[in-house]
Amino acid sequence: MKILNRIKTNWSLTTRFLATLVFILIIEFLINFLFLRFTVIYTKKNFNTLSPKNFTLNFSEYIDFKDNKPFVIEDGKKQISDNNTWIQIIDENLKEVYSFKKPKEVPSIYKPIDIVHIHTYDIANSSVFISEKKYNDKSFTYIIGFPFNRVAKYTLTFNPSKIKSFLGGEFIILMAINILIAVVTSYFIFGKRMAKPLDTIIDGINTLSKGDYEISYSEYGVYKNVFTNLNNLSKTLKENKAKREEIEKMRELWISSISHDIKTPLSSIKGYSEIMKDPDYIFSNDEIVEYSQIIYNKSSYIQTLIEDLNFTYKLKNKVIPLKKEKINITLLLQNIIISILNHPCYCNRNVNFHFEKENIQAFVDEKLFKRALSNLIFNALIHNDEKVQVDISIYEKEKVYITLKDNGKGIAKKDLDYIFEKYYRGTNTNTSIEGSGLGMAISKQIIDAHGSNIYVESTLNKGTTICIIV
Repeated sequence: MKILNRIKTNWSLTTRFLATLVFILIIEFLINFLFLRFTVIYTKKNFNTLSPKNFTLNFSEYIDFKDNKPFVIEDGKKQISDNNTWIQIIDENLKEVYSFKKPKEVPSIYKPIDIVHIHTYDIANSSVFISEKKYNDKSFTYIIGFPFNRVAKYTLTFNPSKIKSFLGGEFIILMAINILIAVVTSYFIFGKRMAKPLDTIIDGINTLSKGDYEISYSEYGVYKNVFTNLNNLSKTLKENKAKREEIEKMRELWISSISHDIKTPLSSIKGYSEIMKDPDYIFSNDEIVEYSQIIYNKSSYIQTLIEDLNFTYKLKNKVIPLKKEKINITLLLQNIIISILNHPCYCNRNVNFHFEKENIQAFVDEKLFKRALSNLIFNALIHNDEKVQVDISIYEKEKVYITLKDNGKGIAKKDLDYIFEKYYRGTNTNTSIEGSGLGMAISKQIIDAHGSNIYVESTLNKGTTICIIV
């Protein structure tokens, strides 16, 4: 079926081209015919006012006689001069009796055959026209010559009966042969060099539209750039498909983890609630406080999950307005680090802060930017052991550069491109620092919202470096 479709497409393209070519040939023939016809008519019309033939016939009125010899009166000489022509008058013996502005090449005596020849052809680079002037029973012939650049005269000899036969038969055959040659030539030129590659291109587009991106074409010929772009498109679509599949897997894994993390605190809430509603058991005040605290903590964790999910949605859709102001980023980082190190779980962690100036300012939303930086620092501590060293530095060139570097377990190269989609997170809700797993994603969204950039480099078992450019 695919081969049949390709043949059908190829033939369709070729047929359209050939039909167009034949149509153009016919139109061109008609245009040329009409052009030739109307050119002749136009030329003829332009000669109506001063036709060489009429000029010659009417010129006899300018010829007069003196002592039985012809001559051209002054008005006639003016006509000859104005029209850049010449005149010669010969007697019945074909001898010249008068001339005006006659070229040297024109003979003074003629034979009968000469008169026939010059009337049919030309003489002295002039087209000649002949007429007669009678006087006292004598006949004088006068010849008027027009230069070639004004009048060109050609003799066409044909057989009228053969013309009809030609138009009825040979002409049709000739046109058919011309069309056949055009069709055959165009088929091999267009069909082989243009239609066939077009068929391949169309087939490739159909293949891509069906989600099959395993195509590769040789880049050649008239459509070289098209084949190059088609190969690039195939490669891009293939990469995007693989990325979508990977993101979908990560999303499913993340949803599974979120479901598990919601289910775990819900189980605790449900369990302790069932214990507390048991009428047969009398709880002490300490037990009530303890169980209530557990229920409250687990509820707060679920609330955090929901709020973070809602927060990422708002960031993605740019619902949260940024309240930017100039703040001291050095001081902001210092306060974040102090706050983290004051936490009981991280008081013994090795976190170092390096800065070149005590007041490095940037135009940011302080609350959101603080959250982004806190998430990144916590991520380095949560996902590494207690021996990890975290170095945080800030310096200013044309922009503000913030670097977070750790010597922890690092991130696999295949996962590095998805670090902000993979939602690296802790899954133990009993840890003191509980997270929704959206920390890295939220940080990236906040930094992007500020028009800033974030880059990650990591090597397994050597550590991770995160650079933020504000």
